[in-house]
Amino acid sequence: MNETDVVEICRTSIITLLMVAGPILLIEMVLGTVISVFQAVTQISEQTLAMVPKVLVVFGLSILLMPYMLNELVHFFQAEVADRIVAIGTH
Repeated sequence: MNETDVVEICRTSIITLLMVAGPILLIEMVLGTVISVFQAVTQISEQTLAMVPKVLVVFGLSILLMPYMLNELVHFFQAEVADRIVAIGTH
């Protein structure tokens, strides 16, 4: 395994990480902005108003997106990690 292989695995790992965590983080960021604007407009400074919806949304999205996330992780492992392990073993 040379430097090119290591860089390629790192690059693919980061892309897979963004594809798996990205949708939840993006929706969470939008929800946080909406809640912050609502709190600023109504001048409500209750912390549970900001925290409870975020936790519920992350939990719900994690369940909803679990097949997609699992598929991406399995594809990454099979296409990148397992194939490279086999290639190293055949040398």
